[in-house]
Amino acid sequence: MKLYFNIILVFTILQLTTEMENEEKTLVKVGALFFEAEEDIELSFDAAFSELNNSKFFEIKFLTIKRYIRRDDSCMLQRLACELIAEGVAAIFGPSSKATHNIVADIANSTGIPHLQFDFKEGESLPEKLNHRMTVNVAPAPTILARAYWDIIKTNYDWKAFTILYENDAGLTRLLNLMDINTLTHDFIKVIKISVYNDDYRVLWKEAAESFHEQRFILDCEPETLEGLLKVALEYNLLGAFKNWFLTNLDTHSSKLRYMYNESFQANITSVRIKTVDANPYERKKAKQTEIDVLYSNQALLPILMYDAVMLFANSARNIILELKQYQEPKKSCDIEQRSPWYLGLLITDEMKSISEDNIEPPFKTENMKFNEFGERIEFDLEIYKPTVNEPIAIWKPDNSIVPVSVRSYMTAVSSAQDYSIARKTYTVVTHFEEPYFMLKVDHENYRGIEKYEGYAVDLIHKISEIMDFEYNFMLVTGNGNYNPQTKEWDGIIRKLIDHHAQIGVCDLTITQTRREVVDFTVPFMQLGISILYYNTPPEPKNLFAFLEPFDIDVWIYMMVTQLVMTLLFVFMARISIREWENPRPSNPDPDVIENKWNTRNSFWLMIGSIMQQGCDILPRGPPMRILTGMWWFFSLMALSTYTASLAAFLTSNKMQSDIKSLNDLVDQTKVKFGAMRGGSTSLFFSNSNNTLYAKAWNQMKTLKPSPFTATNKEGVARVRREKGDYAFLMETTSMSYNIERNCDLKEIGSAIGEKLYGLAVPLGADYRSNLSVSILQLSEKGELYNLKNKWWKKHNVTCPKFHEINEDELSIVELGGVFLVLGGGIVIAVILGLCEFFWNVRRVAVKDKVTPTEAFKAELLFALKFWVQYKPIRIAESRKLSIESNQRSPTRSGTRSSRRSSKSSSRNSFLRSGTQSHSRQISRNTNL
Repeated sequence: MKLYFNIILVFTILQLTTEMENEEKTLVKVGALFFEAEEDIELSFDAAFSELNNSKFFEIKFLTIKRYIRRDDSCMLQRLACELIAEGVAAIFGPSSKATHNIVADIANSTGIPHLQFDFKEGESLPEKLNHRMTVNVAPAPTILARAYWDIIKTNYDWKAFTILYENDAGLTRLLNLMDINTLTHDFIKVIKISVYNDDYRVLWKEAAESFHEQRFILDCEPETLEGLLKVALEYNLLGAFKNWFLTNLDTHSSKLRYMYNESFQANITSVRIKTVDANPYERKKAKQTEIDVLYSNQALLPILMYDAVMLFANSARNIILELKQYQEPKKSCDIEQRSPWYLGLLITDEMKSISEDNIEPPFKTENMKFNEFGERIEFDLEIYKPTVNEPIAIWKPDNSIVPVSVRSYMTAVSSAQDYSIARKTYTVVTHFEEPYFMLKVDHENYRGIEKYEGYAVDLIHKISEIMDFEYNFMLVTGNGNYNPQTKEWDGIIRKLIDHHAQIGVCDLTITQTRREVVDFTVPFMQLGISILYYNTPPEPKNLFAFLEPFDIDVWIYMMVTQLVMTLLFVFMARISIREWENPRPSNPDPDVIENKWNTRNSFWLMIGSIMQQGCDILPRGPPMRILTGMWWFFSLMALSTYTASLAAFLTSNKMQSDIKSLNDLVDQTKVKFGAMRGGSTSLFFSNSNNTLYAKAWNQMKTLKPSPFTATNKEGVARVRREKGDYAFLMETTSMSYNIERNCDLKEIGSAIGEKLYGLAVPLGADYRSNLSVSILQLSEKGELYNLKNKWWKKHNVTCPKFHEINEDELSIVELGGVFLVLGGGIVIAVILGLCEFFWNVRRVAVKDKVTPTEAFKAELLFALKFWVQYKPIRIAESRKLSIESNQRSPTRSGTRSSRRSSKSSSRNSFLRSGTQSHSRQISRNTNL
């Protein structure tokens, strides 16, 4: 009983103490204006003041007075605001942004009553800001919010082309800075007002998908509108892979996006919201969550901002009242005659603009709150997150920095939903047929899909896909991408990337500044230059009778006919010339006959000797014959000199190499035409170059007729081979080396000029470009790029004939082989005639000496082989026979030797006798002559 009495006594004392404290607390009236359907904001307003009134450590007690508005009516707002002021409120909260008029701010400014806003307002002009000095808005200022969006899009995402969609003018105000990014071209930014398409959103998304080919969207709309917009956008595949959305409404997380999220939402969707204060992990959790607790945990934007507005005013009012140690309820009204503002209200407003968030108790629910002199919130933190899975990504700070968020174990907002935007993607790789980058397999009919293609680009994409873990398919176009100055449009690979029909472009695609304005490139996977492809003229085939080619066949015929005519003419002239007839026997002064030695054989021998510059053992004696011989000698001299000079020039003509050894040589001549691929990077290199030589080459190419430009590299290579030395083609060294390796009739002239790089092309701002670049660097470091080039550039079963290195100062044996053939032919003819004459003589000896032909042949042959014997007996066959018979009669060796000596002596005597007789007959013959 005594214990029970003590408990009641303590409880009574505590109650009396609390009542006394409440009576000692200063009572401050506050007013609020709410539209209908703003129960959550009102609930937060009541909960915040209830928390303050229930805190025994807070020295002020608040009395809330609320007024409700059915519609946006400035007269009603004015009337209700004046009612609140007449009630003696020390501050007015609201209304929200549903009110399009600033009548409450004007009234507060004239009466000196602090005015607190918690919703976003459109930007105000400087005079309007000066007339609203009593207003403080805890919502982020539109200008600062626009700067934050600029930082996120430009710095963090690096978007260069996008479409802005906004629902109302306030949303456009927040996005205006995005159209003022200096590095972007306004042609790439499309601005669309959603309300224009309220009747049918399909028209909006059809235009975005098919006309704009847009991949990046910046959408500012209310959460209630978002669901309908995205449902229609899903029908046009605008939420598929490689699409990017940035939702700028700070209350997007309260929409139904998370509930409609499924595997069709593969787009990268991000949004922003006001960063709330992280919950204390050691704070005791409530056993039961009230309605306001759920509202705060869901980060409902306007209720949280209303809470912060209450705490801002309450702490500022407490500081001023405690400092002045007195509070007098404002006695103001909306009378026009009353112009003096409430002095205490001015102090409270200034305190709200300068108070530090560290001095707020209870603390704000949003981080980083500071105001400028106009009551605009200029500092706040934005949380970048994925609204589909409620996953934080990064934090934007007022110093323009973006800090990535690390997942914390104590976070309550971590989502367990699957993120389809990071699922394995299928990339569309656009390319075109070009050896050796992309080709069909020889037996491609036996394959399907990507398996029927081969080449350097195919292997490169395959290796990159293994590193990045993605699937891919190929899209085929014609050409890399040429720019048409008239239509200002691209074609080929570049066109597909601009239209976002493909995600990667690969082939012999050169990185140029013009292309980088419309697409992005990865780090280069190949380095190259520009060189000259020319026809490799094979050396002329060797001719054994090259010594005959200095003269035409007609010349040789005329020369033979001339020699025959001159021979006959020589015989005729000699026969009519009296001086060419002479005595055949000089010892007989009175001969019966005279002889003319210029018969056909001797005349022909003189003709031949003159041609050969060797002369003859007999010469003409009469003046006509000497004149005729001199003219023939002159003709022979001229013919031989001309032949010698022509032969030397002819034999060395096929050793002359091309005079074109560099681009300078090519430009300085007019015989060989040269060109490049029309609209390709090589053409752009020469057309944009300031180098004198390159500019001169470009001017020549433009003026050549027919046009030296080709549609493809393959066409240029075919033209070089077809025109065989009359055309040269300027192209990349990589493609050139590939064609030279496989075509023996092609060669490279000069060294490479310029420096060019091949890279993978991706649409502007593609977020996977960096991953592609890292993959290429990894392949390069492992030597895979080097191995791939060797695989596709080395020779494939092509063996070119190796020609002997030509020396202009030497002739080959083949070119002089005909001379040896003529010599050999003459020798063969002479030997044949000699053998015929030998056999004819053997027959004559056999008949004359009355021996068998075999004996005569043996005797004559054995004597012919005795090169040391200079005198020949007249009857050599008979002597040989006697010697054989003598040898047969000798029975012993000594007899044999005696017989041999006797035979040799007999032969010698017989030879001497025959020689003496022959000598006597010769003397007698000379005497008779």
